Amino acid sequence: MVPAVTLGRDGLLLDGQPFYLLAGCIHYFRWPYAEWRSLLTQARRAGLNTIDTVIPWNRHEPRPGHFDFADEANLAAFLDLCHVLGLKVIVRPGPYICAEWENGGLPAWLTATPGLRLRVDDPHALKAVERWFDRLMEVLVPRQYTRGGPIILCQIENEHWASGVYAHDFHQQTLAAAATVRGIEVPQYTCVGAMPGRPELRNGWSGLAEKLLQTRRLWPDNPLIVSELWSGWFDSWSTSRQTRKTAAKLDMTLHQLTAVGAAGFSHWMWAGGTNFGSWGGRTVGGDLVFMTTSYDYDAPVSEYGELRAKALVARRHHLFLGSLGARLAPILADAVPGGLTVLSPPSVYGRSEPGTEPYRTVRASPNAPEAWRDFQATFLVNAGLEGQTYQVFLAHPARHLTVEVEPATIRPIFAHLPLHDQLRLVCHTGRVLGFWRYRERDLLIIYGQPGEQGMVELLDQRGEAPPIVTMTSPGLQASLHKYSIEVTYWINENPGILDLHCGARSLRLMFLTDAAAARCELLPDGSLQIPSPPAPLQETRLKLSTERFGVVEMITNEGWRNLTRPEPLERLGCDYGYGWYRATLELDAPLETRLVAPWLHDRGCLLVDGVDVGWFGVSHHGPRYTLPLKLEAGQHDVRLLVDNLGRFNYGLKLGELKGLLDTLYLDGEEQDLSHGWSALWQEVQFAGEAVAHAQPGAFRPDQDAVDLRHFAFSGPAVWLLRTLEVQPGRRYLLHITGDRSSGALFVNGEAIERFSRHRSGGFLKHDITDWLRPGANVLALFLQGYAGTPWQATLVSYPLKRPLKARWSFRAGVTPDLPAKASVTGPAFYRVAFARNELSARMVRLSLRLDGFAKGHIWLNGRNLARFWQPGPQEEYKVPVAWLLPENELWIFAETGTAAEVTLIAGGQNE
Repeated sequence: MVPAVTLGRDGLLLDGQPFYLLAGCIHYFRWPYAEWRSLLTQARRAGLNTIDTVIPWNRHEPRPGHFDFADEANLAAFLDLCHVLGLKVIVRPGPYICAEWENGGLPAWLTATPGLRLRVDDPHALKAVERWFDRLMEVLVPRQYTRGGPIILCQIENEHWASGVYAHDFHQQTLAAAATVRGIEVPQYTCVGAMPGRPELRNGWSGLAEKLLQTRRLWPDNPLIVSELWSGWFDSWSTSRQTRKTAAKLDMTLHQLTAVGAAGFSHWMWAGGTNFGSWGGRTVGGDLVFMTTSYDYDAPVSEYGELRAKALVARRHHLFLGSLGARLAPILADAVPGGLTVLSPPSVYGRSEPGTEPYRTVRASPNAPEAWRDFQATFLVNAGLEGQTYQVFLAHPARHLTVEVEPATIRPIFAHLPLHDQLRLVCHTGRVLGFWRYRERDLLIIYGQPGEQGMVELLDQRGEAPPIVTMTSPGLQASLHKYSIEVTYWINENPGILDLHCGARSLRLMFLTDAAAARCELLPDGSLQIPSPPAPLQETRLKLSTERFGVVEMITNEGWRNLTRPEPLERLGCDYGYGWYRATLELDAPLETRLVAPWLHDRGCLLVDGVDVGWFGVSHHGPRYTLPLKLEAGQHDVRLLVDNLGRFNYGLKLGELKGLLDTLYLDGEEQDLSHGWSALWQEVQFAGEAVAHAQPGAFRPDQDAVDLRHFAFSGPAVWLLRTLEVQPGRRYLLHITGDRSSGALFVNGEAIERFSRHRSGGFLKHDITDWLRPGANVLALFLQGYAGTPWQATLVSYPLKRPLKARWSFRAGVTPDLPAKASVTGPAFYRVAFARNELSARMVRLSLRLDGFAKGHIWLNGRNLARFWQPGPQEEYKVPVAWLLPENELWIFAETGTAAEVTLIAGGQNE
């Protein structure tokens, strides 16, 4: 039989058999090669049957035609290891992947091409994509399930409808055809793409189950599969750590997906990993949403490979869905209202709050298979903070169930659930962990909270012989009827076991605590093993001394490439990391001015004759465009150390250029425009864009003297207007940053940019000179769905005819020089040495703290380890244990400041 994969209305079929998709996203390139096996083994033990991964083009093709599939980029080895461990794989070759990854996976050498259009059928881009696919498909095609490998699905592009590039759906068809012609045989699908003739999977978190129901209404033949379940979120510099998505919320979300008949899902992320080197990207939502080095993602598995509470919650769902989901999902997807009767607990004044209606109560549709015609289900929801007791009634046979539901969760209750063609679960009050069939006997596991009382009733549908109990644990009471058995139980720390014969089959009933259910492991013979929780790691700290070194590029006059004027880093062959722009100038007279860098991405440290003057660019305090410059007559050396913090991975600004895109100018001015706005919201929906032409002084505002950073307004729409005085002969650059609400920016009534969650997304930077006139001008900011999120506006101006007159040159990278004096400030290197035997032999995790250092980069034994920046939220940086040598050397490049404290934190098992 030729292996086959089908993706249809009811989900996945492998060789004609239903396959419930339990996937978790793990990005091989964000994990050290040596950690792959333990990470994948752990995923399999957690109940996942599939690994989902994106494939970053820029990581694999660093220069045109030069491919890298070694070490952490060894995609073939990763896929083969998944296969050896019995895991299926979803591949997402892009070429655009998003993934909070530098440039969304697109090579910087490609996106720097002048005039190139991204994520459409641009001929130049497609030529590069075809070369990439030629090489990539050599890895993927022979590893498809249809050819004996692990790959079962292939995604087309990624969230194309969220790109801001509309009416280009044929680009997805082009990519799908390019993959097909090169040998991709497994089903291809879209997410947020909805391409004709291809399944559309859904991404999301809150309200995701309802999103699937909407999908079924729109496209009745579409599978109900979640391609990205966002159970965590990424961190960016200078924001709070994203730990807002709790294990309890994940539990409720997975129950909701089950309730609506989802045929599978993929955790984004199951284990996030690390943005080693310079691979972290940036995204929309402001001018400072740059990814931290850690891509922990608050995922079920931490950056260091440790299971969190989310993983244990998810594992219980995985066990249930892995055993029953493939048969149950299509029944629930087509179920109709009715079935069980549920009475929610009433409120008792001064004692308890009322219960809520079930999330969903249904019965099998009339078109269900014969064995499922009597099936019923209710998903009892308790959103409160104390336990609730629900009364559930089954009509045939007449049963009254008292069901306890813990706080902040959902408890599914099933009636007439066919476990197989002979055995039926008539009703129950506890949670079903799963049902498995082994050669010797069947296994049904019920779990709940310690001390919970409950019942379960089973029916032998064939009725060949009365059930016979052969063994029972204390605390279990079995009541035998002609062809059924009812068991009452209470949950305690010791697993309850009841063995019985139902006709020709043996059945073992087990009753576990929820903690034991999350940890239990099923052995091949159907027995159960419940390992103890892992012991906490023993933490040790090793403080390391530093030796300070200078920076070659600060003083050398060698190795510089002459430029006519500054150019972007990408066009100078410096795609990642640091670059130096050098201006040498000769002054006939003293100069005192403000130097302006209007088109610098992202930050630049200004050194004048070797002295650190300050930085230009983005900051958590707001952007800085100007710095004071005071020079005597004579020759001077101006050097600008530019840092690329990561390119956009999302939205219309994808493919942005980095570095110094234009020259520096003299006589710059910078003005905070965040204050002095007038706000209008009464009748603005009717007034429309006529408001953009209004003069702020000609009307009575709803609120005057508004500061964008402190505007307490919440509503469907608001207009914010202010006047602006300008001078002739100067260029004006407007920099606005805020939340991701939709809206538009107008200058003197003309629309400069319309923005939305995906288009610009809270960050606007425009040269508005051509829309201005001498004297008074009007800026208008229209916001939709605004809820008081702080905005900030900065105006920069400079005379176009006053560029810095200098001879320009460029040099890439930063290089350690000779040891430097400790009193010298400015950019510097710090060397730290340590031996492997200074750390525990049983160490399993290692991290680095740089207390007091402000911002810079770290290398370990010559490997590019991490960016660091200290506005939070990241405090520690992962040091892969597998990357250590007997003798180790850390090089820390600090952009500013003096030596601080370096500490290694080792987590180890007890000796």
